[in-house]
Amino acid sequence: ARARRQLMGVYDPVLLQPLAEALGRLGAVHAWTVHGQGLDELTTTGVTEVAEWKDGAVRRFTVSPSDIGVETVGIEALRGGEPAENADALRALLAGATGPYRDVVLLNAAAGLIVADKVRTLAEGAELAAAVIDDGRARASLEALVRITA
Repeated sequence: ARARRQLMGVYDPVLLQPLAEALGRLGAVHAWTVHGQGLDELTTTGVTEVAEWKDGAVRRFTVSPSDIGVETVGIEALRGGEPAENADALRALLAGATGPYRDVVLLNAAAGLIVADKVRTLAEGAELAAAVIDDGRARASLEALVRITA
């Protein structure tokens, strides 16, 4: 799809560097490949490894939940359930509920906002994402998507 900015989770940290380089060769101007504690996304269960493609090179670093001011949690705090339970959890999150689900969403949204060049830091990105959730824009966007795809 020739995405010029991309946040991509990978299942194996060995793939972080080669996939970041591949995204660069495919025309990305800014991309993060991420692997967090066995998950193919940024996580609040511990450290997330990142390979960032920007300015023609890859830079490696780590991200921690503390970068956005949230606690590290056990994986059980993020486990989903049945589809109806997951839908309820998403609705609660978009209605402003706080907790581990919101924290991991804020962390991943913050990374996406950095890659999109909307913010400079994870803390700024988490603050912006929280504002979008809290003022109802995130819920309104989901409702619009449901309407046009139903």
